[in-house]
Amino acid sequence: MGNEPKNIPVLNGFRGLAVLIVFVSHASNVYFHGNVTGLGGGQLGVMLFFMLSGFLMAHLYMSRDSSKSTQVKFVINRIARIYPMFAFVVFACFLVNFLDIPVWVYQIVSFKDVLLNLTFIRGYDVLWTIGPEVIFYGIFLILWKLRRGSRAVFFMAVVPLTAIAWVPLTVAPTNSLFALHEKLPYFLVGCMLGMYSDSLIANDVSTKAWAKTAFGCCAVIFFISMPQVIRLIADVPKRLTGDPWPDPWSFPFYLVITMGLFITSIIVKPWLLTNRLMSYLGKISFSFYLLHLAILKNIQPLLPLYPLRGIILSGFIALGLSSICYVSIEGPARTVIRHFAKRL
Repeated sequence: MGNEPKNIPVLNGFRGLAVLIVFVSHASNVYFHGNVTGLGGGQLGVMLFFMLSGFLMAHLYMSRDSSKSTQVKFVINRIARIYPMFAFVVFACFLVNFLDIPVWVYQIVSFKDVLLNLTFIRGYDVLWTIGPEVIFYGIFLILWKLRRGSRAVFFMAVVPLTAIAWVPLTVAPTNSLFALHEKLPYFLVGCMLGMYSDSLIANDVSTKAWAKTAFGCCAVIFFISMPQVIRLIADVPKRLTGDPWPDPWSFPFYLVITMGLFITSIIVKPWLLTNRLMSYLGKISFSFYLLHLAILKNIQPLLPLYPLRGIILSGFIALGLSSICYVSIEGPARTVIRHFAKRL
């Protein structure tokens, strides 16, 4: 979900943090009935992904000329980044279901399901996020054109889009194509921050006590803002804690605190996000994101009485399989697609 910021190491760690939040939330759902970090907690990780996606697109492309050839290159790079691994998971799940292999996978049981997923119209479980991400690519192409024309026009387009995103609207949770509602502001804010990315990245206050304090406060507020944590300490609307579906997206507070954590992370560049493990997790995060839930679901029956062992084992398996997929599927497929596109 996003570009590979080789020149901004902290953002790889930020991506690793996002996927780790999703993993911990789903582990809570599988082993502890969603207590504390589950039942909507993983959506905070997706918020980070969407904001990071907008930031990286703007950082890498907004300053470039938005010619037709440049935009085509952008589209090819995006397809090469996410589609091969995504398609592999979709077809693998269909094959497992078709052969009736007794393991848990996403319920892609027919050719219709395969088609709906591959065209981003529907996304089961964690696959729902791919549809909105692809729609963001299309929106970015429009914003890119507007930005090259006039910064004022760009902001005149972004502000109404952000406001419209919070107009009350009910969407089906499994409908990936229309699961854009209330998610768009995170991407748009990421784009706006990405336009000033050079200033944020070059900001030389990472060692200042106030900057570290700001990052720490944002991190603490962000993590205690998980819906099930808030439920333990405050009386909150039922729609936030799961009636009928956890919906932190409809609360602008989450946009503000996500933005705060994002900005302070870039400025401070904390060890939490720049250490080798978190950076590597960010590097393989897309495969990890697609695979981790199935691994958790299949390990849980093997260790039902030892949840901590099951979660740790699931984490190591997800890390290993994601590494293999990154090396054998993501990397080679990206290279082939880009090479083929250049020849064309």
